[in-house]
Amino acid sequence: MVTEKLLLLLVMLPAQHYSMTPPNARPPSGELRKQVGWELVIPRVAMLLRALLWSWALLECVGLFAATDYCPPGLSQSIVHHLVRSGDPQRTLTHISSLTPTFLVGSVLSIFGSFLRIHCYGTLGSMFTFELSIRKEHKLITSGAYAIVRHPSYTGGLGTGIGLFLCILSPNLLIVALSSLFPDSDSKIGMTNVLRCTCVSVFVGLSLGLVHRMNNEDAMLEKNFGEEWKEWARRVPYRLIPWVY
Repeated sequence: MVTEKLLLLLVMLPAQHYSMTPPNARPPSGELRKQVGWELVIPRVAMLLRALLWSWALLECVGLFAATDYCPPGLSQSIVHHLVRSGDPQRTLTHISSLTPTFLVGSVLSIFGSFLRIHCYGTLGSMFTFELSIRKEHKLITSGAYAIVRHPSYTGGLGTGIGLFLCILSPNLLIVALSSLFPDSDSKIGMTNVLRCTCVSVFVGLSLGLVHRMNNEDAMLEKNFGEEWKEWARRVPYRLIPWVY
């Protein structure tokens, strides 16, 4: 199971990183919708999430690699010595290397969401920007995933975020189990609860900001494309999830 979990992480890490990275440069000011509130911090939030993702995933990978047969015994012992604070380090490694249903569902959901966003990058091409904008010679794209829901990149972003949180909050949380800062069980439980509350708070905040941004984007596209947008909205009434919302 440890090899499968490590492979899932190695696929998830670059996919998530790319899906959180702007595929195009910031548009010139003349093409930008006025940036206010939440929209001003989106690029910084993406940078912060990428940094947190790499920090967490690399720590996970190091611990999982130490639990595999591919890791030289000397290197494995060194990793255990520096990271694991437990009366039974080997048991701790076995615990964190198990592939739980929560981690499996989270990693698959995250990978799917990342690839959906990457698909949207390719479908929109130069028109895909992290900032709301109407580019020169802008066209209303209604093909690919945009023929199913009107905001598939946000669907992908939600899938990526929910999947990442599920992985981080899985029962065998490595960042707590291996951390030398939390040597006793009570402090580890406390840290786990703090991480859970933080993840839930971040997710709620991002979701509220996403709904507000969707409203602004729909209004901007309707104003620019008029009847063409209205016809598309009639054909594709769902914003994020077919037959749900």
